Amino acid sequence: MQSIAEIIAALGGPASVARATGVKHRARVTDWRRNGSIPVAYWPALQAAAEDHGVSLSYEQLVAIHSTSTNSEVAA
Repeated sequence: MQSIAEIIAALGGPASVARATGVKHRARVTDWRRNGSIPVAYWPALQAAAEDHGVSLSYEQLVAIHSTSTNSEVAA
């Protein structure tokens, strides 16, 4: 996976990710997708959801995606 949008899609969309991470409103997950960033506090639940969906997602992948996203925003 190369982006936050791909992660969210692979895990069943914003509503599914919201349930898996304990977020009360799926709009917050939609904001993550739009902003290209997921708060680190949700990463463990995100990894557990990925495992449940048979999706490979490591901390290294999350860091790489966030690093690329952050660097792109800084350059713009």
